Amino acid sequence: MELPPSCLTPPPNTRAIRESPPPDAKGLTWRVYCDAPSPASFTGIIHGARLHERFATNFFTTDRFYEDAARGELPTYSFIEPNLWNGHNDMHPPISALLPGLDFDAPSALLGGEDLLAKVYDAIRTSSSDRGSNVFNTLLMVVFDEHGGTYDHVAPPAANPPDPNAPAGQMDFTFDRLGVRLPAIAISPWISEKTVINDVYRHTSVIRTMRERWDLGSPLTRRDADAPELASILVRDKPRPPEEWPDVVAQQVPAFGRPLLPLDAPLSPLGQTFAMMSLGLVKQLGHTAPDIRKPGDLDGREAIAQVREAVGRLFPGLQSASSSPV
Repeated sequence: MELPPSCLTPPPNTRAIRESPPPDAKGLTWRVYCDAPSPASFTGIIHGARLHERFATNFFTTDRFYEDAARGELPTYSFIEPNLWNGHNDMHPPISALLPGLDFDAPSALLGGEDLLAKVYDAIRTSSSDRGSNVFNTLLMVVFDEHGGTYDHVAPPAANPPDPNAPAGQMDFTFDRLGVRLPAIAISPWISEKTVINDVYRHTSVIRTMRERWDLGSPLTRRDADAPELASILVRDKPRPPEEWPDVVAQQVPAFGRPLLPLDAPLSPLGQTFAMMSLGLVKQLGHTAPDIRKPGDLDGREAIAQVREAVGRLFPGLQSASSSPV
């Protein structure tokens, strides 16, 4: 089973991203911090065509994030990736529910995500370096990519399609409206206590804000061209001292160690596809991975071991904290 070449080919609407100057070209810095024990970054894998040369230099664990925040050495842009592999503290259900026979993680709780947020919040709140990054020059944005399936009484408003010349998608959808509303939390000493903003912002507001703040070039699409920028929410004349911010103490996260399915169970067709695509990606990025001629002969334990060893080679900065079984 071979990985289709299209798996590493970005979709057409990423053309603008590839043609835009990278932040490094402007003297800016960026890092992706993955919460342990992630052996690999899903962010990196999804964008492997563009980022694979940075896997070893720009992807680290959240332990490194806490250290960088304390030392005032956070990069210009930091992206926190929750643990998507074991413990699943991204507030999603366990991925194993979709891949019978491939037990990537046991059942998990929303408390894991809250615990991660509390740690990140505290790291920013207590960052007091007199040079480099600190609480007064850092904006922490907590955003969600899905609404969780709950009902929203407000109909999604109209919006400009990202590319007006693109063909319609599934069910003839032309991407001419937004989706359901999602929560977002902005944390900064330049925002007053108990501020609630009811204006409509977008995920692309982050892109526009960064693009204009650091002169990163023209809009990527029409969606970030007309998205409200975030600087308008930083309205205080004097910063609010972090000592006045609320103390956040997360509830204890229960340990979930029970596997969903026996690890010696044969892989389902979906599990086989996931395993083979992971190994194929490693090969396409120029690394070695085992050749599996009959994926149907693999059980969960064998697949986990082979995928973890092969994919883990791509991200050396994550391996020191990924000793727990995936």
